[in-house]
Amino acid sequence: MRYLEFKPRPPLNRFVECFWTLESETNAEPVTAERILPDGCVELILNFGARVSQHSGEKRSLQPRNFLVGQMTGPILISPTGVVELLGVRFQPGGTVPFLRTPMYELTDSVTEFESLAPALHQSFSEATEDLSSMSERVSAVESSLLDHLSRRKKRSWLLPLAAEVVGSGGLISVDHLANLAGISNRQLERRFLSEVGIGPKLLSRILRFQQVFRAVERCDGGWAPVALEC
Repeated sequence: MRYLEFKPRPPLNRFVECFWTLESETNAEPVTAERILPDGCVELILNFGARVSQHSGEKRSLQPRNFLVGQMTGPILISPTGVVELLGVRFQPGGTVPFLRTPMYELTDSVTEFESLAPALHQSFSEATEDLSSMSERVSAVESSLLDHLSRRKKRSWLLPLAAEVVGSGGLISVDHLANLAGISNRQLERRFLSEVGIGPKLLSRILRFQQVFRAVERCDGGWAPVALEC
């Protein structure tokens, strides 16, 4: 598999962490099922290859062609069914607000067909990528569509700066401090996070700290003791 990341242009980078592509190599060996862990982000997936199978116990179902993965509070297990050509848009926490009208808590722990969520934006992506064959060209086309959509939408994320504080701290910021920064109660803050991020600030912080473990494992080669100390 070949995985690449692309940084978005301003001002889109305030809302989108990165674009990514995943392609299977020619004559590659069959790929086994992969466990995807929560990372605190909502992702839009555009599939230009074979559809992906999602596992739930003994059952398997095909994911939609183009879909949005809401905030995850647990892992999901997926496996390819053929040629892999995926383009992902990884949103910043709260970064979906200018593009989607649906409250994000309604999409938590779900995979939802994108066309039903944002028909106009879905059509824009389809038209922009219709005659393109390379993934880098498709990334540029999707980025341009998002920038155009952003320029025409007045709604902005009220919570985006606060969510950025959580991300920047690696999940080590208190809810009380966030509420004080916003000038609202903890309960109001929780409701805002659920609507714009999909999960509450405490759970987002825990997921970010959980993700730090994996980065620490990559840096430390002395077993779990230095990882535990760093985290």
